[in-house]
Amino acid sequence: MKELPVFLLNGFLEAGKTTLIKDIVENNESYHNYSTVIIACEDGEVEYDDEWCENNQVHVEFVSKQEELTPEFLENLDNHYMPDRIVIEYNGFYDWELQEFPEYMVIYQQITIIDASTFNVMFNNMKKQFNTMVKDSSLVIFNRCDGIKDLALYRRWIRAINQYAQIAFENANGSLTAMLDEDLPYDLSKDVIMFEPDVYATWYVDVFDNYEKYFNKTIKFKVYVRDVSEDGNLVCGRQVMTCCSEDIQFLGYEVVNETNVKPKVDSYIYLECTVHHEYSKLASEEVVMLHAKNITILPYEEEEAVGM
Repeated sequence: MKELPVFLLNGFLEAGKTTLIKDIVENNESYHNYSTVIIACEDGEVEYDDEWCENNQVHVEFVSKQEELTPEFLENLDNHYMPDRIVIEYNGFYDWELQEFPEYMVIYQQITIIDASTFNVMFNNMKKQFNTMVKDSSLVIFNRCDGIKDLALYRRWIRAINQYAQIAFENANGSLTAMLDEDLPYDLSKDVIMFEPDVYATWYVDVFDNYEKYFNKTIKFKVYVRDVSEDGNLVCGRQVMTCCSEDIQFLGYEVVNETNVKPKVDSYIYLECTVHHEYSKLASEEVVMLHAKNITILPYEEEEAVGM
């Protein structure tokens, strides 16, 4: 019999499981055409209403207790709907050790979602439940992280349960990052941030996801000029080796040149700039933009890739 993928989302009530599942479905066309069955094991504040199910062409089934989530129940769902996948919004208080699946249903991914604002208290009072949820998860997501200062400690607690899980933190804008401010190879608390070329990729990704953190700071680094527009603005960045020498891509930002220095294409400069988020004619939308406050043209050298 053909394998049927099962995607499992763990977490306590109101942790954000339904919201994440709805985001995944809405942004993934392969989940439409009635090819996805969602099994909801509890009722939270966010619901799968009939209009949403119809618009996204998914089937939703509800169970109220673990005894209902049997292999026979799952097989009946498969025979009835013949889906391409099953997504289970699992109840964090169910006993995972007792859960059974038909042999042909294979768990492709298990995700645990944790509310960072309540994690400290809940973890200290329900370590067994957290251990059950986290130990087999490939991804652990902390959401509602705003203002939480103990995220590094929380990560260590999760790592002690599961050293192989990827741990991500959801920012206020909804983006995910695996890196905390204390992980950055420079001091984000300073008004002036300087870094060497091998740090460029880390800085680029963090600015892309969290540009607000860099407002009102001066950034200084060596960068390559890829293009110069008619109005004198620059496209600057670095070739970044993402995983191997065959996988290299250019990561760069548009730079508004507020100086009198006019760099040429295919040259290196030492850039002193500030970070903004504004409309770009080049991109035809609001994006991260750099404003050059000072530019020093460096001696010519061949462009080199840096590591991710």
